[in-house]
Amino acid sequence: MKKIFLFPLCLIISFSVFGEEITNDSFKGKWCGKWDNIYSTCITIDKIDEGAIAKYQWIEHPNGKFKKGKKSIERMNRNTLKIDNIWFVLDENNLQQAKAVGVFRLQSRIANLTKEELK
Repeated sequence: MKKIFLFPLCLIISFSVFGEEITNDSFKGKWCGKWDNIYSTCITIDKIDEGAIAKYQWIEHPNGKFKKGKKSIERMNRNTLKIDNIWFVLDENNLQQAKAVGVFRLQSRIANLTKEELK
């Protein structure tokens, strides 16, 4: 009797802890924000698979122009990507939001990112 009761309880708890279902498609899109609320940045993800590449844009000075580059993508767990030196963490309760932690030569930076759908 206890086993039958505990299984549904565990199932309910697991769904409430994890929020929305996260798939590879959840990461796809153009994600934009500002490093340290100052320097604009965007990361575009078209696919998540072996050998996938993200398009990366950033500004190094508040009034500077965008620089562009490409970075390899590795899925670390259900809601986290490692994009070379950037850790990208999808918000499990709002799949339109993410946080990024960039580990750069001079210092690490944090950005809140918002998803823009790919056209």
